[in-house]
Amino acid sequence: MTKPALNLQSLRFLVADGNSYFQSILHGILHALGAQHIAVTGNGDDALARSRAEMTDLLICDWNLPQLDGFALVKHIRGDNHNPNRHTPVIVLTSHAQAQNVERARDCGANLVLAKPLSPKMIYDRLLWIAEDPRPFVLSPVYIGPDRRFKEGPMLGDADRRGGAPGKMPASHPAAAPVRAPALAH
Repeated sequence: MTKPALNLQSLRFLVADGNSYFQSILHGILHALGAQHIAVTGNGDDALARSRAEMTDLLICDWNLPQLDGFALVKHIRGDNHNPNRHTPVIVLTSHAQAQNVERARDCGANLVLAKPLSPKMIYDRLLWIAEDPRPFVLSPVYIGPDRRFKEGPMLGDADRRGGAPGKMPASHPAAAPVRAPALAH
């Protein structure tokens, strides 16, 4: 079975990585996959400023950025009502894929976490996954980002997630407002 082709020509990418070698690798991979609009920066402060000023279809950032790390960058973007990229899909990169880093990236609102080293196939497969299965965006007092659940099922309250009393979401818990994140074009 052949995978559908992604059309990346008109999409705008923002790559934030403090390592110029990985900036070059990511730029080369995205360009080889057909991307024409790729902005690259080496620190989190510049990436945040660009996210506020320019529309982006996908942000790829390393978690270990200088000035403002990738986790804080994603959290700032997600939490800013006036950021035009608040709902933009985000892939966080890490050379240290321990569970705590993956959980931290998920909890700050990242769509995916990728472990370095990267391959063109790995990037393509994740872009395809984001395009084919955009997750609803959740706005709640404790979390802003794509729905973290990968399985269909009822929405659980915080107590349920922590092994508390089973049942429905407590009436006092504000309902999460699902918003569809922009999808990558096929």
